Amino acid sequence: MNCKGQALVETSLILAAFMGLLLGIVGIGQALFVRQTFSERVHQAARWGAVNKYQPQSIRDLVLYGTWHPDPSATPFMGLAASEVVVAATGCPGTRCLVTVAIPRQGIQSVEPVESGVAVTDGVPSRP
Repeated sequence: MNCKGQALVETSLILAAFMGLLLGIVGIGQALFVRQTFSERVHQAARWGAVNKYQPQSIRDLVLYGTWHPDPSATPFMGLAASEVVVAATGCPGTRCLVTVAIPRQGIQSVEPVESGVAVTDGVPSRP
């Protein structure tokens, strides 16, 4: 039995399934990339806050813009709002001082102990 157009129908069915699978992989890849970027920025911001003078706005800017001193025209990464970034210092001053940075909506948090013996001069950490 010879059916005209059979190859076209089979190709379109396979192509639709393949494109759905491909778009799903791209979507999951993008979601993983965004989550990993947020996680890395939160960790770097907590570390920066533990080594430098505690400045909540600068720490928040590290998460939002990737730099502690962003350009005024900069836009936050993936539309993250400043209110979504939680910055706190607990146990300070003292030997158990911790800097915590989190994005609760994403389930991401990093806690870093403040290094003892770090003197801060003009925003640059230096050891005595």
